[in-house]
Amino acid sequence: MLIQGVNSSVALALLRQLPALRKSPTPNPLEINALRTQSKVLNEYLTRQFGVSPDVTFTDQFISTSAGQLRLRTYTPGEISTDSIIYYVHGGGYILCTVEDYEARCAHWAANTGSVVVCVDYRLSPEHPYPAPLDDVMSGLTWLSGNLDKFGASKIIIAGDSAGGGLAAAAVLRNRDTTKIDICAQILIYPMLDDRNLGPDSRFTGPFITWGFLYNSFAWKAYLQDQPANSNPPIYAAPARAQDLKGLPPTYIDMGTKDIFLDEDTAYAKTLIAAGVPVDAHMWNGAPHGFDYFAPKTSIAQKAWQARFDFARMHL
Repeated sequence: MLIQGVNSSVALALLRQLPALRKSPTPNPLEINALRTQSKVLNEYLTRQFGVSPDVTFTDQFISTSAGQLRLRTYTPGEISTDSIIYYVHGGGYILCTVEDYEARCAHWAANTGSVVVCVDYRLSPEHPYPAPLDDVMSGLTWLSGNLDKFGASKIIIAGDSAGGGLAAAAVLRNRDTTKIDICAQILIYPMLDDRNLGPDSRFTGPFITWGFLYNSFAWKAYLQDQPANSNPPIYAAPARAQDLKGLPPTYIDMGTKDIFLDEDTAYAKTLIAAGVPVDAHMWNGAPHGFDYFAPKTSIAQKAWQARFDFARMHL
């Protein structure tokens, strides 16, 4: 059953979150500090709702980069059953969130795959526009590839959601063209890939659109502010602009039919397939952006999580 095109269980879960959202309403006009305050309030609520796996522990590692110290947070399950590392890139539209906001999700990955998860705390826009966030992701990836023995690991899977999925896709492209680290798979969860997706679109209206075109435009402008006017950004900034996806690792990609990223993610999956990349693509009917975290106990969210874990286990 759908409510305004959204899975009814997800819609009801979103309605139950209105009291938390009212504590920090959306600023008008959008302003970065107010958006971060709103994001913090919401993420604290969602972390409590989702719950943190009790048998997963975490530690922070700081590595030196050309831009300074970069934090990597490692999540270790109670029992490690693989020789792979999941290198996770958090979401937040390139402008929001930290590793703390992803504590529950990264622990969930570790607990359900038996793998160590390393999450990179990259710099955010607008203070640090492209390529700074991607540079941090690449720095963490390079460090991880040179220190796999410290984790008793031999393989890396890169994963990310939303903007983190965009950064993961960008890192895989840049790695193919430059660093050539062995990445055995990429997991792109409703990734934010295309700077041209600015709406409007009548399919994505109503109270259950959790990330809309206004937010998307604001975020892309913050991320790409240093790019020359009237020019196309590089493919490492907006992976949807890449025309050659040959040589990329096996890919999981998913998207919801009520997510504004539906078309760009579907197109990216098709381009990957056309390039000969093995692709496991999932389209979740009635799912808005972030549905798996906003409504984790719903059947559709649990199916999505399981599909990702199943793909990861095939490559661990």
